[in-house]
Amino acid sequence: MVTSSPFTLCRITRSERTYWYALFRNPETGERTNKKSVEKIRKDLGIFSSVPIKRRDEAILICQKALDEGIIFGKKEPLSFYSYLKRFFDWDESPYVQRRNLLDPGSISKDYIATRENLISNHILPRIHTNLLLSAVTLNKLEQIQLDLVKDGKLASSTINICMGAVSLALKEAQRRGLLNTHNSYTVQSLKSMHRMRGILSETELKTCMQFMKREGEQRIYLACLLSLLTGMRSGELRALQFTSVGEDLITIDQAYADKAGLKVPKGKKTRYVPCPAFLCELLKALSISNPNPNAYHLVFWSKRGGRFVSSHYFSERFQQELVRSKVLEMEEIKERNITFHSLRHMANTLLRGSVDEHVLRMTIGHSSEQLSDLYTHLSQRGLKSVALAQQNNILPLLDEDTV
Repeated sequence: MVTSSPFTLCRITRSERTYWYALFRNPETGERTNKKSVEKIRKDLGIFSSVPIKRRDEAILICQKALDEGIIFGKKEPLSFYSYLKRFFDWDESPYVQRRNLLDPGSISKDYIATRENLISNHILPRIHTNLLLSAVTLNKLEQIQLDLVKDGKLASSTINICMGAVSLALKEAQRRGLLNTHNSYTVQSLKSMHRMRGILSETELKTCMQFMKREGEQRIYLACLLSLLTGMRSGELRALQFTSVGEDLITIDQAYADKAGLKVPKGKKTRYVPCPAFLCELLKALSISNPNPNAYHLVFWSKRGGRFVSSHYFSERFQQELVRSKVLEMEEIKERNITFHSLRHMANTLLRGSVDEHVLRMTIGHSSEQLSDLYTHLSQRGLKSVALAQQNNILPLLDEDTV
């Protein structure tokens, strides 16, 4: 059997006579048709001949002509690159998304698709002629789009790489479905982009800012910063944190919140347990109870607008504002040093390292590798106590008794 997408050819020899058969793949469903005689297909095309089809290339031409003329699946309007790409990242309409989540539920998130849909809509589709056929796309055309994005100067190289990677993914799926020739390459070379290291505060800067927030800032952002600094919790995990997840001196992290996906499993898809000082647990519970608009979620960090989930930018924006208000840093320096709310997570990792077993630290912070996943549920009380002790000895003293 010889594969030539979007059909598979099968050659059978009987009594020195060669017969060719084809199995076509439906471009919409991906399913294969029953075996069809290529000589019968030739007749359906109006080509009548008693000469047997002997050569493979002749069988390929007949099958391709049958597809082009709609003999196999019916005549369809040629698919444009613009419409194909626009639909590919539509959560509700994309066959790719539906197939991925059917085969592996939850393997692709709404937020992942929404990010790429926005990038494609804002930066790729405006550079594609609406009449350009999908079959006419070439690597040269894709490289020209990439070059135009670079010349435009509005996007970072890393963002352009995401854009072109999304296009490449869509075209590879088109090849898998038999909409494009599998022998063509549609992957442009990635632009070189330097990974920008996440900045962290000095101990003096941290101490000054935390003291200011405790004294003059809003309690919610102060508690959020303190919690992230002690436990390394991500902003999505803080958004999802509920009253019932806060114990006496332990927090259960089994959910995160994203704008499109809503509540979901946290990054790493593992529940983890993080020691948290008793005084902070009490403050978090009190904050949850103080919500004037209680709801079924019983959120700890609730929004003032209706008492539900805070926005995705809330923690980072408010943290940076407090850094400026406390006169620790100016906004220009914050951006230059790449200081964000996520920096507190990095500080937690840095300050706890060395006092806690590396495996325990990775599992607590949420950096557990695949090899450690089986060990996670067996995190011992001794391991938890070592984290709590490191918090007490390595982090809380930096803030002074008055700060906490």
